[in-house]
Amino acid sequence: MRSAAARMTPAIVTIGNFDGVHLGHRKLIGQVVERARALGVRSFAVTFEPHPERVLFPEGKLTSLSTAEERRQLLCDSGIDDVWVCPFTPELARLEPEDFMRLVTERQPIAELWVGADFALGRGRKGTLGVLADIGAHLGWALHMVPPYTLEGQVVSSTAIRTLLAAGAVRGVADLLGRNYSVSGEIEGDELRVDPDRALPRPGILYGAELRQNSASHDVQATVLPTPGRISLESEATYQPGPAELAFLRRES
Repeated sequence: MRSAAARMTPAIVTIGNFDGVHLGHRKLIGQVVERARALGVRSFAVTFEPHPERVLFPEGKLTSLSTAEERRQLLCDSGIDDVWVCPFTPELARLEPEDFMRLVTERQPIAELWVGADFALGRGRKGTLGVLADIGAHLGWALHMVPPYTLEGQVVSSTAIRTLLAAGAVRGVADLLGRNYSVSGEIEGDELRVDPDRALPRPGILYGAELRQNSASHDVQATVLPTPGRISLESEATYQPGPAELAFLRRES
């Protein structure tokens, strides 16, 4: 729990969806953490749940690369001192950029705001970098933009990761994430059941995977089923009903 003094001291703040917390996000987060430590202040990240696109464009049925708690943990593991998972509602979407930034500063005063190059917020995405710079000048904080992160000529993005997952390219996904793609769910029989809105690799393909449960890990073969949120597991190992995590390692067929 942060002290009242910590909450009132301006921090280095970043705002974004951070879905999956991929290498591009981690580059931005790394600069935020480094800047905060250099100035002797805290780092603070704002993310949203659900993903704004799921509220604004529900017909698109966007799948998620991480849960809110997974994002929080990954951001903290990357060095962020505090994370606010802001509930994204239709009412929040209607806020003007100035009003949303005041909402953030009421929760955490800002020394500097660091964002990605394509960042925008507020009603109709009116809060472009130029608008945010003006708001910051008025409210007393500076804006910093971090350029996109590229890997072998490809911009690392959550969209690119979803595209690779849809193709079954789990090794390519791991390259952009900086770790194997994993999902959490419940073991029921020979299946792992996960959130139906979770992004999964292409169905009908056999994947080499690692199942983690109760501090133990097992090599398994996993096949994503056509029904959303269901993954068939094959293994000689014994695992129990209940919570488990599955990491996709490679494509085997």
